[in-house]
Amino acid sequence: MTAAAATQQALPEGFRRWAIVACGTAGTWSYSFTWNSVGVALPDMKGTFAATNDQIAWVMIAFVVGGAAMTASIGWLASRFGRKELFLLGLGGYTISLVGCGAATSLEVEVFWRLVQGLAGAPLLSLGQLIVVNAFPKDRYTQATSLWALGFVTGNVVAPALGGYLIEYYGWPWIFYANIPLGIAVFVLGWFMIPRTPRTPQRLDWIGFASLIAGVALLQYTLARAEHLDWFASTEIIVGTFFSLLLIYIFFAHTFTAKNTFVDRKLLTDRNFVLGMIVVFIMGAVIFLPLLLLPLMLQQIAGYPAIEIGELLFVRGFGSIAGLIIMTQIKERIDPRPIIILGLICTLIPSWRMAYWTPEVLPFEVMWTNFLQGIGTSFLWAPLNRLVLSKLEGSLQNQGFAMFYLTYDIGNAIGTALIIGLHTRHSQVNTALLTEHVNPFNELWRYTTLRGGWSLGNLEGLTAISTEIARQAAMIAYNNSFMIVAILTAATAPFLLFFKRK
Repeated sequence: MTAAAATQQALPEGFRRWAIVACGTAGTWSYSFTWNSVGVALPDMKGTFAATNDQIAWVMIAFVVGGAAMTASIGWLASRFGRKELFLLGLGGYTISLVGCGAATSLEVEVFWRLVQGLAGAPLLSLGQLIVVNAFPKDRYTQATSLWALGFVTGNVVAPALGGYLIEYYGWPWIFYANIPLGIAVFVLGWFMIPRTPRTPQRLDWIGFASLIAGVALLQYTLARAEHLDWFASTEIIVGTFFSLLLIYIFFAHTFTAKNTFVDRKLLTDRNFVLGMIVVFIMGAVIFLPLLLLPLMLQQIAGYPAIEIGELLFVRGFGSIAGLIIMTQIKERIDPRPIIILGLICTLIPSWRMAYWTPEVLPFEVMWTNFLQGIGTSFLWAPLNRLVLSKLEGSLQNQGFAMFYLTYDIGNAIGTALIIGLHTRHSQVNTALLTEHVNPFNELWRYTTLRGGWSLGNLEGLTAISTEIARQAAMIAYNNSFMIVAILTAATAPFLLFFKRK
């Protein structure tokens, strides 16, 4: 009997296969729901903790940093202890972290538990997909990936609306508490249904592991502090950037020259895998930034309440579901590259449109742009997975999936830190530029019908002017951020020309 035939016989069937799919997708659903609903909760959390925009962003940044640190070691841990064991351990820790996040009474405590949540929740993403994919034959890879992504995206669908409802009527801690029963149920089901995988104990390459983790963490910390310290005008930022890049260089140099490295160098000599890392890094940096920026913009600038923001962002998930239903019907023989191009177009057009929004943006405008972005996300994810990961086998499969999501997390962390820093900088610059026009010599002050409640002659009028300047300056900063997302999305397309179709 061939190894392939033995593998086919070992595949689960019937109820057990769908129970495994339920575990993998539900675990990822829980991760996705928390990730997205926290974006809707940021304005309320900002008020609870009396934090600024750059401070409250650490609630997101800590989660991504924790996820990146754990994702780097998932390949080794899954080989050493088994996929099932690592998945269930992550799920248990993630469920406990939900309690800590909901009960936090200060920003520091919240950031700590979000870091723990990122560490514990990382296996739910990569191993959740791997568990689902390995429950199906190889010739159904796209369908398996799309089914898993359907569960992942369903979390995106309900997170804004359900999160907005929970925030409006029960308070933001309930976006964490509401997830606890699901975590317990999936843990129990997974304990009985998820199959064990052979353990292949390997010596941990401490040099590769430590240099990668330390380099990524230091880079993220430096980027998060850069705007506050005026970037390279600060010695701290210069030193942090130097040592973070040095550590990352040590990781790659060590990986290409040493034996038994933390990451198998076979992965780094696979053209599709390397190109996939570049593309998924850019995707991580830009594709979910609207989920961070839009709730803040819609509440602070446009004045929408949390529950309405959730309803408006709800349609993004519908777009993702529509796209994934289409993807489940795509045959394996179809070239995935044109589908990825279409996904990039569906992501680029809404971002470009958002770059021209005004503070009076209409609900329909928010809905159709988010719906199209949801479709674009679906057209990107499954085809890119197939190009990059579908041919990996054995221990390379554990490492490949882990590195894929690690690169995505790093892109997400760097993109979040940079866009928050740029938004803060642009808001300050725009405020200064707009303030220059507030003086008695501006001819517009002669037209009383244009002034509204503004006036240079009393405190109330000056306060109204200051409020409007801050509002308009922030809106321009959001426009600039969305334009950056559009440009980076377009810059991804040329890399697809170099992929080999296997």
